[in-house]
Amino acid sequence: MLRLSQLPYPGFVAESGASSTGVISNKAAAAGEGSVLRQFRAQGRLSAYIATFARQVSPQEVVGPVVIASSAVIYRSASGAALGFAQEKQNLTRSGWVQVSTGQLGEQAAAFTETKALDQTEYQSFVLEWRQANVNNQVRIAGNAATLDLNYGLTLARVQQRAEVHS
Repeated sequence: MLRLSQLPYPGFVAESGASSTGVISNKAAAAGEGSVLRQFRAQGRLSAYIATFARQVSPQEVVGPVVIASSAVIYRSASGAALGFAQEKQNLTRSGWVQVSTGQLGEQAAAFTETKALDQTEYQSFVLEWRQANVNNQVRIAGNAATLDLNYGLTLARVQQRAEVHS
């Protein structure tokens, strides 16, 4: 079983941009929604971290992602993590994200994509969600649809998974 103190805090900083990293309590993640906080407690959700990096570039001209967010949620047990994984999958599906294949990633995995247009440019977003024992991991990437694909997110997810397994 992993603990929050054992997890790496990935820093995807390869060029100038704004990054942030931090621990997110259940109360903060529930954002004032009592039913969500009760659900977290019932699932045995302990805590989470998130690391975000936003590149300071024009999304219309950039190659690759503009925003990358990596997170992990720690549960008391693998069964609690499985419940949280199923809930997150359901939330993404309800929000209109389209599920795509991840290949082999963790014990359970799902990936979703969404494309939106803004100022005559299509933006692509990917969410990769996977469970490894009592930890649910997620990588989110977004950028210009013409230069972004799922493989970028899968590469980052596999790096995070290797770091977590070897912690």
